[in-house]
Amino acid sequence: MKRGPALLVAILVALTQWACGGMPFVDPDWTSNAGRYVLHLRWVKHLAPNYPNFQIPEMVEENDRFNPIETTSAGFDTDKQRAFVGAATGGLYCLDLASGDTVWRFGLMDPVGSTPLYDSERKRVYFGADDGNMYALHARSGRKLWSVNTGSEIQRTISIHEDTLYFANADNTVLAVDPLGGEIIWRFRKPPMEGFSASGYADIAFDGDRLIAAFADGTISALDPVSGAEIWSADLASEIVAATRGGEVNLIDADATPVIIDGTMVAASVDGGLFGLSVINGNIMWTRPDLYMVTGLAKANGMAFAVRTGEGLVAVDPGTGKVHWTSNFGVGVMQDPVVHEDLLLISDSEAGLFVVSTASGKVLQRLDPKTGFFARPSGHGGFMLIMGNRSTLYAMTIN
Repeated sequence: MKRGPALLVAILVALTQWACGGMPFVDPDWTSNAGRYVLHLRWVKHLAPNYPNFQIPEMVEENDRFNPIETTSAGFDTDKQRAFVGAATGGLYCLDLASGDTVWRFGLMDPVGSTPLYDSERKRVYFGADDGNMYALHARSGRKLWSVNTGSEIQRTISIHEDTLYFANADNTVLAVDPLGGEIIWRFRKPPMEGFSASGYADIAFDGDRLIAAFADGTISALDPVSGAEIWSADLASEIVAATRGGEVNLIDADATPVIIDGTMVAASVDGGLFGLSVINGNIMWTRPDLYMVTGLAKANGMAFAVRTGEGLVAVDPGTGKVHWTSNFGVGVMQDPVVHEDLLLISDSEAGLFVVSTASGKVLQRLDPKTGFFARPSGHGGFMLIMGNRSTLYAMTIN
């Protein structure tokens, strides 16, 4: 977990020796505890910059290793079996899903860390970049249709709901945008954090006619999607004291995307623990302060699953907060798990990609690219794609 003011220590390192085909490929390690391989590697593609001496953001680790932050997941053109993916090397790629061949590339000088969204009705793709802009491109050609500046980096998922685009940016702000021309309909912003906060932030979620957003100040808000008005707010960090557990400054951020199961919302503050809330009014129904360092949440089969950085995975009853089982694995920062049938796919910033059983928490397989994964996997058409560090895209099939 990175610690420091705002997004802490992020630096730019010049890549003067980058070859046109990207960094040399390092064959990843595959390990299986299931007697078979669930994931099967199909192709690998290096997304190299078009610009000389391109610079990418890197994060400083305790052991002085430098790893670029790749936060994007792939979006998919469901009509033409193509994938859209951004990269820290700048720009958005449209790729043939079966082969990985480049169809077109929209170049930018800034990293693209958001998950692109394909609009099948308008044949457009929307994505956000670190320059603070939301872009709309023609999905067939990559031609720019419009862009709108939101004021801060966009590094998460973009959603379309009732013909409106919704997303959050790194300035603790949720925005609603008209997909036709890019006009901002409304924005809802929480005051900036003072002092220390964790890197990253949560995706937005929908529950019927309510938009759910989590913020760096440890609060969860339900918003009206039409007006952006706040319906209710819950403070997950109200009981956190400024300095505990060995004198470290607590991280109150709500970085995990809340999940809603049978009328109960399961949410988390990094150091505040795990919470069950009423989705109707935001009242806190139960708390688990012992389950701290939760940086990702998912739901499957009526259960909530919480990943705890440096601790592993817990399966929790959403109605009571009771832990059904725990599974210890991983060493780095883990993201919201991706559910695929009876499996959870979990990215670890140090240890790679874990394939875990939802029934038992058993780790079935691990893909280790030697540099970990900050990005989450995403799938379509029988393929599962995940962006590795140094802008290396891995395409796999899953069974």
